[in-house]
Amino acid sequence: MKVLIIDDEHSVHEQLQQIIPWEELGWQIAGHAYNGEEAKRITVNSKPHLIITDIKMPLVDGLGYMEWLQTSGIPAKIIVLSGYGDFEYIRPAFKQGAFDYLLKPVQQAELLSILGKVVERIHQESRALKEEINEKAVLQTGIELMQDQLMSEIIDGSLQEENEMIIRAEQVLLQLPEQGYYVVIARMTDLDEHLKHRYERDRGALYYAIRNVLSECLLQWQMQGVTFRNLQRSNEFLVLVPASRDQGTRVKEMMGRLSTQLPQTVQISAKLGISQRKSRLEQIRAAYHEAVQAVESLKLGVNGVAGYKSVNDEPSAAPRPGASLSEWQEFADMLELLVNTGSLRESEALCGKLEQLLCDEKLMEMSGLELKQGLGGLVKTIEQASKEDKDMHTALEKLKNSISELKVPLIRQQLEDLIGQMVRKYASDLKTKSGKQLIGAIIQYTRENYRTVTLEEVSRRFYINKNYFCSLFKSETGDSYGEYLTQVRMEEAKRLLKNSELRAYEIAEMVGYTDQRYFSQVFRKHTGMKPTDYRRISS
Repeated sequence: MKVLIIDDEHSVHEQLQQIIPWEELGWQIAGHAYNGEEAKRITVNSKPHLIITDIKMPLVDGLGYMEWLQTSGIPAKIIVLSGYGDFEYIRPAFKQGAFDYLLKPVQQAELLSILGKVVERIHQESRALKEEINEKAVLQTGIELMQDQLMSEIIDGSLQEENEMIIRAEQVLLQLPEQGYYVVIARMTDLDEHLKHRYERDRGALYYAIRNVLSECLLQWQMQGVTFRNLQRSNEFLVLVPASRDQGTRVKEMMGRLSTQLPQTVQISAKLGISQRKSRLEQIRAAYHEAVQAVESLKLGVNGVAGYKSVNDEPSAAPRPGASLSEWQEFADMLELLVNTGSLRESEALCGKLEQLLCDEKLMEMSGLELKQGLGGLVKTIEQASKEDKDMHTALEKLKNSISELKVPLIRQQLEDLIGQMVRKYASDLKTKSGKQLIGAIIQYTRENYRTVTLEEVSRRFYINKNYFCSLFKSETGDSYGEYLTQVRMEEAKRLLKNSELRAYEIAEMVGYTDQRYFSQVFRKHTGMKPTDYRRISS
C-alpha cells in the first residue's frame, strides 16, 4: 500500500519516515509534498491509498487539498496532522472526509494503531478478508512487541522509575494496574520439542498460539490481565493480573486451571509461578523474581502451579541441601582437580559420574532451584578453564542460557559435550603430568582441612594410588605426607598458643588431636618444649 506525506516542515517528514519500518509492514512511501498544490500533482501520479497531511500549509492548505481530493475520484484515506489539541481546529477536516487525526509529535504506537484501522477499512472496501487479517496481525504484532519490550525492561531492571513506566505504557497503548496485582510466570517446559515437531520451527506461530490461549482464558474466566512474552527468555510468558486483597485464592485457582488448559489447546506443558500480591508498579520486578522462584521450586519432573513462599512462610520455597547437591559439588571438585592438575587417573570416572547425575531418575527429583545451585560451582570451574578457549567459551554461554531457562534436555546434551571437551583437553596418564602441579593442589587442600584430613582421604579425593602418592610427595617436598601434616598442625598450634587464651586441650582438638597427652608429646618433639612452656616464653 502506498502512502503520501504532506507537511511544510521537513522534520515532520523525517520523523514519519523513520518512526516505523514502513516496508516491513507492507507500506511504501509514494512521495513527499510540502504544500497542497504539490500534493495534488503527486496524488494524481501515484494514487496513494493513505494520505497523512497537515492542515496549515502555504499555497493550498490541507482543507483545500482535501476538498479537491473528494472530487478527484481517488479513494484515499486521510489522516490529519495537527499541532493543536483543540478539536474545534480540526473539525472541518472531518467534514472533508478525514479518517482520523494525529497530534504532533506523532507517537509510534498511536500511528500503528491508526494504520491498523486504515487497513481494516481499506480491506472492507476493496480486498479479501484473509489479506485484511494478515496485515492487521502484523500491525498488532508491532504493538505487542513494544509492550513486550517495555515489560522486559521493567523486569530486567532497565526501567525502575514508576512515573516513567506509566508514561511509556501510555505510549504503547498499555494500561498498567492502578492498584494491587499479581505477576504470574508461565514457563513452557517442552517448547523446543513441540516447535520442531508440531510447528515446523515457526517460533512466531507458536508464540502467537500461546499468547492467544493465555489471553482468551483470562477473558473467559472474566479476569482482567495483560499477557507479555519475556524477550530475555525463549520459553517464558508473563501475565499481570490486577486483583484486590480478597481475590488471591481465585487467582491461584484460575492459574491452576490454566496449567491444564495449555497442554490441551497447544499441546505444550507448562509450570506456573505466582508472586505475592503487590500494590506499586515499581514492585513488578520484585514480583517477577518471586514468581520465578515459585516456578523453580517445583520438581523438574512436575508441571503445575506454585505460589511464592517468603522465608517466614512454611513450607519454604528455598531449596534444601540434599544428597543430589553434595554429589554435584563432588563432581565440581573432580573437574577442578582435572583442570588444575590433570590428576584424574581415569577420565572415565568423571564421565561416569556425570552420567549418574544426569539420569532422569535423579534429575526429575530435583527442583529447578536445586539444579541451578548444583550447577553453580561447576559453571565457575568451566568458566575458568574456558577463558582462552573460544569454542569452549561459546559452548558455555549456550549452557548458561539453557540453565537459566531450565531446559533439561539441552542442559544434559551441552554439559556432556563440554565435559567431553575438557576431558580430552586436560586428562592424560598421571605420569605425564607435572608432579609439582598435583602436590601443590594437595598441599593447598591439606592446609584448608588439616584438622580432619587423612592420607586415605587425599588418595580417594585426588584419584591417586596411596603408595604412589607417598613416593611422589616425598620426592617433591623432601618430607613424608605424615611429617608435612604434623608440621602444618604444629604451626597452627603455636599460633593459637601465642595469640589466644584457649587451653591446651582446646587447641589440641582444634588442630586435629583428640588426645591431649599425645598432642603434648608431638608438640614437644616438634618444638623441644611443652605447650605451656611455649606459651610462657612467647607471651
